[in-house]
Amino acid sequence: MKSYRLLSQNASLNLCSWALLGLIAAGIASCSSAPYTTTSTMYSSAATAYLTPPSWAPAATGINQVRYYYLPDCDSYYDASTQQFTYFSQGSWISSTGTPPACATSDLSTSYIVLLNRNTVNPWLNASYYRKNYPIHSYDEYGNIVVSNHLIPDMPTNYTILPRAFNENANSLVVIEQPVYNGNYGYVTREIPMSSIATYMPPESKTFNYGSGYRSR
Repeated sequence: MKSYRLLSQNASLNLCSWALLGLIAAGIASCSSAPYTTTSTMYSSAATAYLTPPSWAPAATGINQVRYYYLPDCDSYYDASTQQFTYFSQGSWISSTGTPPACATSDLSTSYIVLLNRNTVNPWLNASYYRKNYPIHSYDEYGNIVVSNHLIPDMPTNYTILPRAFNENANSLVVIEQPVYNGNYGYVTREIPMSSIATYMPPESKTFNYGSGYRSR
């Protein structure tokens, strides 16, 4: 510090100029970096890695950055980084590549799931939170709400809605738009903001994620 005080005014200005140029150069370098480097500090390294979603998960925004899935109807979790399920059995949490016994009779490709927040780590350690916010069949109201209130304006009249997932990262509901009758028809995967659905949800659901959307804890 003392050396700076002994500098002349011109020298001090030159020093400041060089310092300013250094800051500008550093700023330009950071701006030219790849996009993912600007978000790497927001999440853990596991969360920012490219993760392969399970075959039974629907297409959803940012799904390749989702590590954990919650399956409410069988109270189980799936880790995309290890490709293992975790479920509670005989007093402890068990991880296995096999389908949990509680999900054995379910078709996971049509089951309702929750794409958990990217910051989540070992969600089963907070199991009570997920059971309260995503109880069994908490999604039953969604289809009627979407259809009755025309939340998908261009949906054909002979189509219906199958709720497939809630995405905590986008705070949206993922639905499958499909024909009422079976046959060789196509289907469309759509995401609807939870804010559009929450308006029509029962009052008792508004304090939980399934009724009003995900709120950062």
